[in-house]
Amino acid sequence: MLSHLKSRSVKFSWVGRSPEGSKATALLVPQYNEGSQEGFRARLNYFNEFAKQYSEVLDVIMIDDGSTDGSLQELEAFVSSNPCFFFLASVAPNASKVGALCMTTSSITHEYIILSDFDTDIFGIHLLNSSVEKLQNDTSLMGCYFRMLPYGGVGNVLLFQQLEYCLQRSIYKFHQKEKSIRVMPGAASFYKRKVLNSIYSQHSGLRSGEDREATLIGLKLGYKTFYFDDILAMTRPPQSFNALIKQRIRWNLGYLETFVKERRYYFYEMGRLSKVGVITFMDILVVLFMVLCPFIVFGLAISGLKFLLVFVAVLYIIYISWVLNLLLLSPEESKEIKRNRSQSIFLFPFFKISVDYISWMGAIIRCVKKNIYSTKGSDRKKFYTEPK
Repeated sequence: MLSHLKSRSVKFSWVGRSPEGSKATALLVPQYNEGSQEGFRARLNYFNEFAKQYSEVLDVIMIDDGSTDGSLQELEAFVSSNPCFFFLASVAPNASKVGALCMTTSSITHEYIILSDFDTDIFGIHLLNSSVEKLQNDTSLMGCYFRMLPYGGVGNVLLFQQLEYCLQRSIYKFHQKEKSIRVMPGAASFYKRKVLNSIYSQHSGLRSGEDREATLIGLKLGYKTFYFDDILAMTRPPQSFNALIKQRIRWNLGYLETFVKERRYYFYEMGRLSKVGVITFMDILVVLFMVLCPFIVFGLAISGLKFLLVFVAVLYIIYISWVLNLLLLSPEESKEIKRNRSQSIFLFPFFKISVDYISWMGAIIRCVKKNIYSTKGSDRKKFYTEPK
């Protein structure tokens, strides 16, 4: 990836001072055009306080990824006008996040890297040592991923996401023995820097599924990972249905892009019935169902209303059973869902089907328009240069 970045004349530079390299861990926080968002200065204050609190154990590095809205200038003003405890790096022009992370990890000497997002709060960093010891004692591990919790806001959209994140974390239990996972979240993961550099050297640079692709490359290289739930990553989820759909279209587009690029690995894992392979096969069935759902409903409606009602009832029962089963298997993952728990479970099938159908169809349409099924290098460059 570095050679491709250089061919695009993407440059990396430090704004002001640079890390001395005495710390073992660096927290990387990329941002692109966040300056226009409400609360930008509050987020800078948060990371500055965080960097000050943990200055003895890690370096916090803010990365401006070629912003065009004046974010870099605001960052520079913050650094120059405040006692600043984080470091500021600039990547220009925009490198679609993963390129900015790649250039930063190649420019520092820290042994470990925490990846997070500009809108994510992290709690429990003081417990990181136990994770470091585990990574040091096992050369097969590439890193671990933290416990992600959506918070902030009110309403059914938030309740849906809280339950959905909870169910996704419950699935982590199935990966424990293999020490595998489909996605180490880009907002809540911890890597060995040398392994991360190896991963980025094979990364396409595509933005939508950058964390999914990075995880798959690590697994392909023979590395494993584990769930470290002592550290919490509190993320701010979309607050409206439209914003949620927009986010999920991007996520699903990233899944499709990664699947096309790593299809041989996915099919291999499905063939040997690994946990990643089995869940990938289930995802394929879900996507096929979503694509065919309107035709199924139309056909049943023509056959008779009772057939349609039976189909809806069976589908609803399946979803509710799946939710309850996961909650019973991992009750510790649902502790934060205290408010309107029954309501969120009751409404979940309606939200889940609506969100999945609209977002998967949106992602598929975008795939067709972008022709991601071409694996030619020229096509990859076209996707790579598209900003977030």
